Amino acid sequence: MSLSIRWRLTIGIAAALIITLLVVMVALRLVLGSILESDLDEDLSQDAGLVGARVALLGSLDERDGLRSIVDSYSLGGRGSGFIVLVRDGNGNALASTAGVDATALALEPTELRAVLEGGTVGHNVDLGESGEVRVRTSRLTIGSEVVGVVQVAEDREPITRPLEVLQTILVAAAAGGVLLALTVGFWLARGAVKPLEQVISAAAEIEATDLDRRIEAKGSPAEVQRLADTFDAMLERLGTAFQQQRNFVLDMSHEVRTPLTALRGNIDVLLMDEHLDAETRSHLERMSGEVARLIRLTSNLLYLAHAEAGRELDRRPVDLDMLCLEVYRQTKDLRPEVKFRFEHEDQVTVVGDRDLLKQLVLNLVDNSLKYTPAGGEVVLLLGREEDRARIIVQDTGPGIAPEQQSLIFRRFYRVGDGGRRTGGAGIGLAISDWIAKAHGGEIVVESEVGKGSLFKVLLPLDSSGERP
Repeated sequence: MSLSIRWRLTIGIAAALIITLLVVMVALRLVLGSILESDLDEDLSQDAGLVGARVALLGSLDERDGLRSIVDSYSLGGRGSGFIVLVRDGNGNALASTAGVDATALALEPTELRAVLEGGTVGHNVDLGESGEVRVRTSRLTIGSEVVGVVQVAEDREPITRPLEVLQTILVAAAAGGVLLALTVGFWLARGAVKPLEQVISAAAEIEATDLDRRIEAKGSPAEVQRLADTFDAMLERLGTAFQQQRNFVLDMSHEVRTPLTALRGNIDVLLMDEHLDAETRSHLERMSGEVARLIRLTSNLLYLAHAEAGRELDRRPVDLDMLCLEVYRQTKDLRPEVKFRFEHEDQVTVVGDRDLLKQLVLNLVDNSLKYTPAGGEVVLLLGREEDRARIIVQDTGPGIAPEQQSLIFRRFYRVGDGGRRTGGAGIGLAISDWIAKAHGGEIVVESEVGKGSLFKVLLPLDSSGERP
């Protein structure tokens, strides 16, 4: 799942702080460790010089007792004192060392010994196991002008490692606190930065196709968000113009086309009244009349669709649904003689609404069922009551609708694919019926099973005024 901009900013700020803290921690440790080690080397070099001066006063390395005395004076208490002194001859052999110290552990490599005897100084770390790690500084030992050996001075590295460990603990604790603070501050900053964008998104989400006159107008927002809002407003302006042109076109075309179609159907019906027509001509005329009737219904649906988009006000009056359904039954019962069509009603049912729209609703549902019910099938139109609502049911024995498509069939211009129910038509009849039902405070419920037919149930609020149409 993709992270939101808010969390990306928060994580980015926290990651930047973590990387910065890691770099600072490593740099501090390296720099401080280098400084402490340099100071320790300097102290050890001074100590080595003092030991070398006292050994030079002996005049010879053969004075073993004197060497031990000098060594013991600098490392009183032996290895436990934390300070080690060791005197070696020119071959690297240990002549005197601090008590408890393994001289071989501090032995020099031949190259190191040669470098020291030539006047250099060698410093390195030696791990003495359980005794810990020590820093060793080795300098040459001279008596008069003669190089006679080397002196090694060592000290525990605890003065270096302890401050570094304390510093590391402090830095880790500070880093943990800093990360938490960065997450909190970063989230707060990111929320503030993204909030104007969320306001634009919220405003855009509230704008529907029937409400294109609204604008976002994100005044006072950051420049980037302002540009986004202005771009979106410009797009809404273009969409509003395009939608208005489309509605005007549909309204004009529906009005213009319905008139000649109605006249054409009337002329065909007049021709059908001629009793002397031969069977073939009558059959052609009947098919022409049916197709013209279908075109008239299509233009009526387009007209209602344009009214729905324009927010048409309903002409609300008491409507007798039993008379309305009877009219629909009489108008459509001969559309498909090969399909059995019957109308049943329990009682007189009255609702308040626009009679023309309600008739179109029932007509669309009946026409839809008749169209897709195979020959020999049956369509039933039922009228009754369900609690405090009027109930209109159109049931057929057609191919049915798959469950995953039942929530989609009321979308405008949606058409089910192969094997489904709606394989023809413009895909607006059910959408208009759904709009009419909702405009009257009702709903359409569909129950269907593939291969066993469909049931469309319209529920509308009953007229509680007691008036008669």
